[in-house]
Amino acid sequence: MSKKLSMFCMILFTLLAFRGMCSAAELLETTDFTSGVSLPWHLIESDDSNAYTYIKDGKLIVHMDKKGVNKWDVRLAHRGLSIISGYTYTVKFSLTATKDCKVYAKIGDRGEPYGEAWNNGWKPYSIKANQVLTVNERFTPSINYKEAEFAFELGGELAGAVPYEIEFISMSLSDFSKPTSTPVITPSRDIRVNQMGYFPDGVKRATVKIGNSGADESPLDWQLKNSSGTVVAAGKTKPFGFDHASGDKVHIIDFTDYTKPGKGYQLVAGSYTSWYFDIGTDMYTRMKYDALKYFYHSRSGIELKMPYCMESKWARPAGHANDMASLASGKGYNGPYSIDATGGWYDGADYGKYVVNGGFALWMLQNQYEHSKKNGQDTPFGDGKLNIPESENNINDLLDETRWEMEWMLKMQIPEGYDRAGMAVHKLGDEKWLSLGLRPDEDDMHRVYYPPSTAATLNLAACAAQAARIWKDIDSEFSEKCMIAAESAYKAAKSNPAIFYPYGYDSGTMAYSDDYVEDDFYWAACEMYITTGNEKYLSDLKGYKESQMIPSVLTGEFKGVEGCFNRNATGGLGTLTLALNKTAEFPEASASIIEAANSYIEIQKKEGYGVPLAEVDMGLILGMDTDITGYPGASNSFIVNKAIVMAYAYDLSKDSKYFNGVIESMDYLMGRNPLVQCYVSGYGENPLKYPHHRFFCPQIDPSFPSVPPGFLSSGPNSKCEDPWIAGSGCSYFYTPPQQCFMDHAESWSTNEVNISLNAALAWVTYYIDAVKNVESEKVTEDINKDGSVNMADVVLVAKVFGLTKDDLEFDKKCDLNNDSTINISDIVKLALKFGYTYTS
Repeated sequence: MSKKLSMFCMILFTLLAFRGMCSAAELLETTDFTSGVSLPWHLIESDDSNAYTYIKDGKLIVHMDKKGVNKWDVRLAHRGLSIISGYTYTVKFSLTATKDCKVYAKIGDRGEPYGEAWNNGWKPYSIKANQVLTVNERFTPSINYKEAEFAFELGGELAGAVPYEIEFISMSLSDFSKPTSTPVITPSRDIRVNQMGYFPDGVKRATVKIGNSGADESPLDWQLKNSSGTVVAAGKTKPFGFDHASGDKVHIIDFTDYTKPGKGYQLVAGSYTSWYFDIGTDMYTRMKYDALKYFYHSRSGIELKMPYCMESKWARPAGHANDMASLASGKGYNGPYSIDATGGWYDGADYGKYVVNGGFALWMLQNQYEHSKKNGQDTPFGDGKLNIPESENNINDLLDETRWEMEWMLKMQIPEGYDRAGMAVHKLGDEKWLSLGLRPDEDDMHRVYYPPSTAATLNLAACAAQAARIWKDIDSEFSEKCMIAAESAYKAAKSNPAIFYPYGYDSGTMAYSDDYVEDDFYWAACEMYITTGNEKYLSDLKGYKESQMIPSVLTGEFKGVEGCFNRNATGGLGTLTLALNKTAEFPEASASIIEAANSYIEIQKKEGYGVPLAEVDMGLILGMDTDITGYPGASNSFIVNKAIVMAYAYDLSKDSKYFNGVIESMDYLMGRNPLVQCYVSGYGENPLKYPHHRFFCPQIDPSFPSVPPGFLSSGPNSKCEDPWIAGSGCSYFYTPPQQCFMDHAESWSTNEVNISLNAALAWVTYYIDAVKNVESEKVTEDINKDGSVNMADVVLVAKVFGLTKDDLEFDKKCDLNNDSTINISDIVKLALKFGYTYTS
């Protein structure tokens, strides 16, 4: 071979090798839709009724119903990209449409300053009906775009004659300078446990997701290991079989008999392992405060600042400091032109404020106060405990927080001289939906309020009556103000018994509709009677068809769906009030609570993950005939609400099965589920990280803060309504209900947070912690009450060993078996409990 040929071969080999090393790296996570998954491509709209997406024949279809005003009113985008200056990129895509239209394609900033690294010379592409547009271009940006997106704008002047559909066939964005990488796979934890831990004397169960081989039908050997890896308990799993709600084939591990407190336990069964967890009594001690802190973070009209917001990153200026809302147009109501709506709690992810859901949450927290007061457990919420601006005013902090919302609700009552005087405004908020990544003080959208409704008015009557009795001996003037408002609202509702907020869609706020209010009348009558003792309210509450009952199915939006109560179905709240305040007078209320709790426990027994929620007929939710079952929206709310009923059942009966039902419900929420997901932020090995929220949204904009601890997600929803969860391939047709969830800020249908969810979480965590603290007082072996049975207690017994009750130095606390002598029996009793710890 000649030198020239040899040199040519060497150069050719080098070039081929270099080309191989510099092969293009695909930057898009999804380049086509043959798998049925479109994420992270998702639809972004100014109005949810403009368009929707679905996948058909391997194409992502954008169905256009409305054009919107601007081209960006309908957008399809892939976020999470980073474009580097000087690198060369290739952009490709292929699409078609059923009608003539235009599409503006761009790659650039996803937020301000909205620079564009690539576009078609600032011009849209013209699409001819049913003809495929194919684009293949290269570009080299001159500046960095750290937070970039690949987006297609479809609305406004670009849109064709609606309705029509745009079909996306494929997209690609490759970088010849960036090497491909292998993703890191998180190890699976197929033994699902409560990631926080278990109580020493409580039920302790875990669920094992197993394979599908026939051998797995037989019980498996399991071991419980302590933090040193020593096996401290062992047994056989109980095969459960196929669990329909999760889609898993499972076994159950029951290690209830092991009671020694400790940290860093792990379950092992063959090749299956669990996350590490504790056995103790303090799992919810901090969480009960974090769950309540949600409401401070949700305050409208006040600056959030240190030390109250816990960390400086959660501080923000006052949102809607002067919240003047004008009457929404076209509602056929002759009310005040505007109202002062300053204050109160933001409902959830958006900056709307709703009397209906607000009333449910407010009642729940006021009920928590009443319950804790009656049971001598209000001290944990005493003045200064919640670290809020009102701390150090000599008033229980939990009450201070509820007053923030109660005073706002009082403002929502229509004054005399206007149509429907005495009734309550249904809701208020922004005229149009806001994007994620916006502080409330930056919201410059026009604020509107919507006409009064009977449901909202009865929420006001119930909560104001409840507040009146709570505040009577604390602030008599405020109590009287609440009572006057309650009586006025109740009278107004009686005069306007069927003013329903219509079902449908409002741009900027949730509808929160309700066309059945007999349960609301009952609830309000219960609160009015307990506060006043007036016989007319007693007559009204007894006249309700489900008086003194915990309903088995809901009304309103979830009509016919199995459940106990929610913002639409409030009858059960009245029954709990009767049972708490006048147990002897209303024995049927107690009986109904226990009957309902029994039914929830029976459901738990039939579920592989111990959840007290059975699948529901999706036809009831979808409004169509179907034999498909699934989970309703906000499924986690069903679980915490039922846990409250079981807590009441435990109060009434002292049967431990009800308390075990409460804590097993929390097991599911804290990680014993098929997704190994802890649905509360800041807790567990796999906590909630990215709820749907406009301020706590670093996933949308890294300059915004992460979510504080203690936020409860709404959880799995078989409707899979938002583009993000639908784009993941989830569908009620084939996705198991418990897997219809995504921890993503864009998944509003499965990952919402709101005040009613957190009010229930605050109640349940308070209750669990209170019950275990009361039981800890029964640990007589902890003689010095320092929270642990240790050498300090041994020393105390040793000092008085051998003494009898007749001796002057006899210490009754050291007589652990109450035989009037401090002897070896007491030492043995102490030794058996040695090492036990709890929250004192």
